[in-house]
Amino acid sequence: MKTQRKVFVGLSFLVVLSMVLAACAQPQEVVKTVVVTQEVVVAGTPQVQQVVVTATPEPTEAPPPTPVPQPADTVVLALQQEPDTLHPLIGAMMARTIVMSPVLIGCMGQNEVAEWINLGCEGDVPTIDNGGAVFVGEGADRHLEVTHKIRDDWRWTDGTPVTTADVIYAWKLVMDPNMEVAARDTTEKIYDIVAVDEKTFKVVFMSEAQAKAAAEGTLTGNVDFAAFQADYSEAGYGEQTGPVVDPVYWLVGVTWLPQHVIGDVPAGEQASIDWTTVPGDGPYVIKEWKQGQELVLEKSDQPFPLGDAKIKTIIFRFFAETAAVLAALQNGEIDAVTGTGGLTVANAPDLDKIEAAGTYKVLYEPGYQWEHIDLNTTKFPFDDVKVRQAMYHSIDKQALVDKLYFGKQKTTDLPVPPGLSWAYTDTYVKYPYDPEKAKALLAEAGWDCSTSPCTKEIDGVKKNLEFTLMTTDRADRQALAQVIQQQLKANGFGVNLQFLYGRGLFATASAGGPLSARTFDAAIYTWITGDDPGFLGLYNCSAIPSEANGFSGQNYPGFCDKRADELLALNETDPEVSLSREKRKPILEEFFKIWTENVPVIPLFSNTRVYVVRTGFANFKPGPTQYAADGWNAWEWELVK
Repeated sequence: MKTQRKVFVGLSFLVVLSMVLAACAQPQEVVKTVVVTQEVVVAGTPQVQQVVVTATPEPTEAPPPTPVPQPADTVVLALQQEPDTLHPLIGAMMARTIVMSPVLIGCMGQNEVAEWINLGCEGDVPTIDNGGAVFVGEGADRHLEVTHKIRDDWRWTDGTPVTTADVIYAWKLVMDPNMEVAARDTTEKIYDIVAVDEKTFKVVFMSEAQAKAAAEGTLTGNVDFAAFQADYSEAGYGEQTGPVVDPVYWLVGVTWLPQHVIGDVPAGEQASIDWTTVPGDGPYVIKEWKQGQELVLEKSDQPFPLGDAKIKTIIFRFFAETAAVLAALQNGEIDAVTGTGGLTVANAPDLDKIEAAGTYKVLYEPGYQWEHIDLNTTKFPFDDVKVRQAMYHSIDKQALVDKLYFGKQKTTDLPVPPGLSWAYTDTYVKYPYDPEKAKALLAEAGWDCSTSPCTKEIDGVKKNLEFTLMTTDRADRQALAQVIQQQLKANGFGVNLQFLYGRGLFATASAGGPLSARTFDAAIYTWITGDDPGFLGLYNCSAIPSEANGFSGQNYPGFCDKRADELLALNETDPEVSLSREKRKPILEEFFKIWTENVPVIPLFSNTRVYVVRTGFANFKPGPTQYAADGWNAWEWELVK
């Protein structure tokens, strides 16, 4: 009898779906495997078996391709300061320097490693070694002449060529006694600027004879030297020996401004110029300034001699606080944070997270910026040096750095950064954190510190050891001021805090700026010293802003010491000293001893420069000094995102 085989297909199926994705995002087939239950009769006995059957493959759609970064024509940069003015000769805000750096290029500047380079001028930077600078004349008439040549193709963005007339105009404007400039001490070294032709000019420094005449008020020439007799006298020009020079003589007198546009505006009215309508000499023009929001630059329609700009629009966006800058980074709204973006090493934890996301890279760069407290030495209570010294001993700088900046800042006692500046020295008067020494100094000065704040009877009136500490309203500065307030309170000082919008602190005297008008008690802010330190205009007697000198100068503490003035003159004007770092080093050491003994300023720490840059942002190369501001090479910028 034959064996019969019957096959029955079940009514239910168990379906298992398996998908395999291959590389390169190619369309894939979906393979369905079906497990079929079937009944088989074997040797007359029904048996249930499961058989795997492969179904016909079904095609699927490919996933969307990964976006490829594309070139962008707009760059957005963050600042936490807004300029008080765009006029290049007025005010001292770094924010102004940054936003105008793609607009006003000038004859020369520094690159990202602080090398001096010609930009709007031809050839190499003129020096004594290469023959671009020479001493001319004999005896008391011997003087330095430096020759510069403007590039033939250098132009203003309205198409007008830049000429030597623009250089001479800028020099005369600075030397106009009605012009309220931040400082003119360097420009005062010039006797004349001579136009050799439309593109070549010579900067003629004063001779010994001319310097002495300037101090006497008898020097005549193409500017009103007599109006600045007090400056020349206090700066030691009456004792000048040899020709007047400058350590960076190639930089003196090279500013140019568009005479054909602003030349008819009187010096006393220059502050009212709407600079958004004034042409620059850079690759960009100012399109719009939305006060409190942003300043927009647009690529000039005039060819730029150093190269065609890749970016069409640059937007400098102003943020009121650090938290807003961090939020903008987290949301990808900006492409870079500038040197005045308000970020410090105190923000490192947040910045680490932002960098880890991959959209941005964070740069921590050493620099010549130093945070400090200016003390008004001509105003109570800081008109007493013992009070200033006591205050210094009451501040624990390392605790500030550890608590607020995760130990990543370097404390400093001098206006030059340790480990970076050739002028740094360890020879000066030191003020380690020492509360007991502070109390002893206050007792010597007649203060009773049995209660807080300390008290003292002055001219029959009982006064408290109390003052107002000003700074900007930036979050990290507020935190810094608050910790300093606590430290000083523990040592008998009463400290009131006042936070000002950045432009308010640095406003001109005529606009009520507390620094320029010297109405402040104490103020925290940052200076940038530069790679070749010079302090004329900063700590010499004639640089104290006053109504008599048109509030020119940046000696806001009012520090005045005859020997210090002599040393600064040697450092920056003596032909036998100022051109040699070896000879300048002991001169600066002696100055630092006098400066630290008198405590017009309490240096806190050297600021680490913090930048955040989108990963596709190429050629963003901010330098360590004010001569290489963040946009100095904006025509080279490229962005893909």
